[in-house]
Amino acid sequence: MNPFSSGSDNSQNDFMAETAFEMFTKAVETGKDVLTLAEDQKLLTDVAGNAISRLLGLKTYWRSIKQKFPKTATEESIALAVRMEDYFAGRPAERPLVIQPRFKGCGILDSCYGDILAGSCLYESKMVDRNLRSADLRQLLIYCALNYGSRQYVIDRVAVLNVRRATVYDFTVEALARRAARKSAPELFHHITDFLCNFETMHQTT
Repeated sequence: MNPFSSGSDNSQNDFMAETAFEMFTKAVETGKDVLTLAEDQKLLTDVAGNAISRLLGLKTYWRSIKQKFPKTATEESIALAVRMEDYFAGRPAERPLVIQPRFKGCGILDSCYGDILAGSCLYESKMVDRNLRSADLRQLLIYCALNYGSRQYVIDRVAVLNVRRATVYDFTVEALARRAARKSAPELFHHITDFLCNFETMHQTT
């Protein structure tokens, strides 16, 4: 997979990512491929509407596109969704695919949703034209810490998949914990969950 060459304004990247991810989600849920779904104009319009609803709260996004939203999922959105579809089609051992797995909250942190759990690998999906950031990995570690506390899923590996740049950063959970904090995964996750559970007590003033 080669990097995706985009001719569109970068200010639309959030919209492209939202619509592409939802198109991929629809494909997984229905068992139909993305290109078949893309023939349904009403579906494309609905997907665009859903993306707009999610993005309306992002003020910087609102300003960047001057309140002019695309009316439907675009060819670029569809192409990015196909890239996601092709990536996971090439990894049949990573099943089942759970889209937006829910992680139970802990202490001050409410329940939240990851992007994709493929078998025992938790993926963070990115569709941006930038390098990997530490925040991307911290997000995965928080999900893993919540899962450590709730024991909902088996997660052995984590990965950041960027289909726009055609990059995948893949780590075992243990290796990432040691590189991030020089602790074993159980030690790090216990530390995180303990902090979340006891935050209010530790910072309570009398």
